[in-house]
Amino acid sequence: MAKKTLVLIKRAVFVVILVYLGAYLSQYAYAEENHSEIKNVLVINSYHQGLTWTKEETEGIVDTILDSDSNISILTEYMDWKNYPYNENIIYFKDYLKYKYQLQHIDIIITTDDAALQFALENREDILSNAPIVFCGINTEGAEKLTKGYDRVSGVIEEVDPTETLKMAFNINPLIKNIYLIYDNSESGLSTGEIVKDKIKMFDPSINIISCNNLTYEDLVSRVQVLEENSIILITTYYSDVLNKKVEMDFVTRDISTNSSVPVYHLYDFGMNKGALGGSMLSGRLQGENVASMALRLLNGERQAYIPVIKPNTNRIVFDYQQMKRFGIALKAIPKNSEIINKPFSFYETYKALVISVLAGFIILITFVGILLFYLAKIHRMKKKISDSHEELTQIYEELTASDEEMRQQYDEILSINEKIRIGEDKLTYLAYHDSLTGLPNKLSLFENSKFIFIPEKGIVSLLFLDIDNFKFVNDTMGHAFGDQLIISVSERLTSLLEPTYTLYRLGGDEFVIVLEDIHSVKEAEKFVALILTKFSEEFKILDSILHISLSLGIVMYPEHSDDLEHLLKYADIAMYRAKEGGRKNYVIYNPLMNEAFTERVNIEKQLHNALDNNEFEVYYQPQLDLKTHKITGFEALLRWKNSELGNVSPLKFIKVAEDTHFIIPLGTWVLNKACEFLKSLNKKGFEDLTVSVNISILQLLQTDFCDIVEETLNKFQIDSKYLELEITESILMESFESIGTKLEKLSEKNVRIALDDFGKGYSSLNYLKQLPINTLKVDKTFVDNITDKSGDTLTGHIVTIGKSMGMCVVAEGVERQEQMEYLIQHECDKIQGYLYSRPVPETELIKLLEKTRLDDIQKD
Repeated sequence: MAKKTLVLIKRAVFVVILVYLGAYLSQYAYAEENHSEIKNVLVINSYHQGLTWTKEETEGIVDTILDSDSNISILTEYMDWKNYPYNENIIYFKDYLKYKYQLQHIDIIITTDDAALQFALENREDILSNAPIVFCGINTEGAEKLTKGYDRVSGVIEEVDPTETLKMAFNINPLIKNIYLIYDNSESGLSTGEIVKDKIKMFDPSINIISCNNLTYEDLVSRVQVLEENSIILITTYYSDVLNKKVEMDFVTRDISTNSSVPVYHLYDFGMNKGALGGSMLSGRLQGENVASMALRLLNGERQAYIPVIKPNTNRIVFDYQQMKRFGIALKAIPKNSEIINKPFSFYETYKALVISVLAGFIILITFVGILLFYLAKIHRMKKKISDSHEELTQIYEELTASDEEMRQQYDEILSINEKIRIGEDKLTYLAYHDSLTGLPNKLSLFENSKFIFIPEKGIVSLLFLDIDNFKFVNDTMGHAFGDQLIISVSERLTSLLEPTYTLYRLGGDEFVIVLEDIHSVKEAEKFVALILTKFSEEFKILDSILHISLSLGIVMYPEHSDDLEHLLKYADIAMYRAKEGGRKNYVIYNPLMNEAFTERVNIEKQLHNALDNNEFEVYYQPQLDLKTHKITGFEALLRWKNSELGNVSPLKFIKVAEDTHFIIPLGTWVLNKACEFLKSLNKKGFEDLTVSVNISILQLLQTDFCDIVEETLNKFQIDSKYLELEITESILMESFESIGTKLEKLSEKNVRIALDDFGKGYSSLNYLKQLPINTLKVDKTFVDNITDKSGDTLTGHIVTIGKSMGMCVVAEGVERQEQMEYLIQHECDKIQGYLYSRPVPETELIKLLEKTRLDDIQKD
């Protein structure tokens, strides 16, 4: 019986072990499966990516999720509701997300601010996998209104409450009677403004609240300059004035603070470092971190029903030391736990432990000296006791003499080491404040010296921003060693022109700054700039080469344009770029209206960076009509760009930016490939003997592998080289004749056609035209525009005659009227191109036009 019981027990134990082992393995397999499954988190932002509040919320979300070490893919989208608060934007955004995520499962949706939450609630079932939603950046009223009637919604409330900030403000200035409340007339601006006014009334009903949402921005800036001492400014949400003029929030805070006669408080912490004094401010990052933690709980399997809407403390108590100093506010007037930014360096506070350690060491040293003195006294007494022993005294004397000599040697070594350290420190200091190539003061030196230059006592000061024209071209063609020697020569020539009160700085690259002190008007600055331009018309001799260069300069005046060095440099840079756009070898005095053009250029450059990867470019084609056969014999490839933020961008704007940033090189190669690919597709459809013309930039021609790229493209699409025509402008021909002549000859030998575009706009030499393998001469539109029904023997006819006499095919551009075409037929022009026959059209439209032409020809036959 005992044996049977023992057997049963063994079997039971074995079964239990198997059960536990199976459970463990299944759990492990499930964990492995779970680990390999990617969770998709879609973050929808109400506003655009550049908005500081949105940026901080997004960073808080992304950093928190990434720190969780979970297998999560974060997908981020922006509605840009501040700039485009229209229903069309909602429709476009919905179609965009529907297309983008139609094959992708969304596990959870995180929204920031009101517009994104409303959009997600209304559309998640249709296009976003009906995923659960967690939100942030919405006040209590907005959250209750938007989520009413919806389930599976949790979030973090943005608790709009300036009470703690008001307490701090009254502790600083108990005499406050007026609060100037700055908010805009947007839906969120009005909502926030009303909440803040209610909180102020609850805090102190006697406070006079002045709302500024009924002012233009210029009137607002004027108003804050003359406020009473018993007033403060509180900024909430402000992105446009009463006329709906758009302004950047960071600019508003900084501008209002600069012009304000009283402290500026802010509801949100992104106002810090922009001129806000401080207070208890809402943090976008803390909002993002809290909502991300809530999303992680849902992704880890926690039921949303157990995750309610919460109101955590997402405020920071922070103050700007520079603003406190500006208004004479003592540190003891703010809470002890406050975070203080921009506080100047304090040796004691920074190295407190080191200072205490040094003091302790000093005390120990004093103690040691005392003990040493005690023993010296004892030795003296011992000497007196052994004074009778001369031999012993002599021995002691010799020992002391040897020790003294050794100490002298050590002392000399210490002096030598100290001298080397001093020399090294002087050298490091010099290198820190001077440019290593030219020896000129550098940017750090300029900022250090600005404290003593741009001050009211100095009066009028001018700042010149200089840039060498086409320096990148010189560097690319002649090499960096040549470029360095050119920089040195330029700095030497500029130094030779300086007056005693003028200082030259090198910022880096080919950029220099000259500060003109002790002047009385902008006329003196212009006179000096004219001297510079004159002197730089003289040649440079660099490494046995003769070179002619020019400068473009921007001029700003202190204090007329700004009293801040950062702004003066920015404005001078803007003016310098305007001088370059005006043709280089020139100067421009800064005007505030230039800011808009500069901002547009910066935005274009920013968007252009990813435009090719985002498939935002499209090639349009404009047909060329043969005037003898009245048939389409070719077409010109013209680039078009449609950006999600900028819309349709004119080539006149983005081509120049692409060339300045060298982005034109990959972009031009892309256009060449697209044009050849399209021509190949037309050949397959039976459209033979068509030529495609592609515009080429000087930067492309300067690339050593340009001819190889053209040949590889032709081979790739199996196109006969005689059907490819490369268009260069007249300015390229004149500026870079020697550099491009060899490459054009090589391409011509491969039967690639070369066309000279915009002929007549510049100053082409007919001798150059004879030396280069030009096949096609394109008459510029400005000459065609001058043709009327009364035109007789005009310059346009002579240009056609010259081209044909040189054996070239002549194409007239911009033909828009019938009398222009009749004139060109009369003067035996070969082809026309213009709106009279067809505008530039996409591929599908051109195919339709070719098919129609072919059908008409068949019917005629």
